Amino acid sequence: MACRDHSRRAMSLLELTIVVAILALVTTAAITRYGHDALGNGAAEGFARKLALSLTHARRSTIATGENHYLQLTSSGGSVTSFALIRRAGAGDTQVDQTHTVPLDVTVTSASSVLEFDFEGAALGSYTVTVAGPDRSWTVSVVMLTGAVQVVEVT
Repeated sequence: MACRDHSRRAMSLLELTIVVAILALVTTAAITRYGHDALGNGAAEGFARKLALSLTHARRSTIATGENHYLQLTSSGGSVTSFALIRRAGAGDTQVDQTHTVPLDVTVTSASSVLEFDFEGAALGSYTVTVAGPDRSWTVSVVMLTGAVQVVEVT
């Protein structure tokens, strides 16, 4: 009768292969069940939250430095394709953060191409950005007087 060594702490290659195969089956079943639209909706919600966080970052940076910060939205064909955080200084405007691109299967629309905050943290306008996935959409809005940013799912 073979005796198994109880001090063994590693997995064998066979055990590891079986675990990876099971994970692949579960992932395939999930994608088949929920489809491509669920991934697009997740990307849309994530982008809406990223946009809201960038707006909040712009507002806080404006308050901290005393220099206006804004998000510059780049559009093509009526839809936003990317945005960047910009600092408005006396010597000229400077990009503060990397450019964020809109994911595939996500449509972003906005009436304003510049979403700016003043030195007190108030927005220079009342801004609304709509982020739409294949089945669901979100509205990112900025209140003019307070600069408060909120994300709301549109049903």
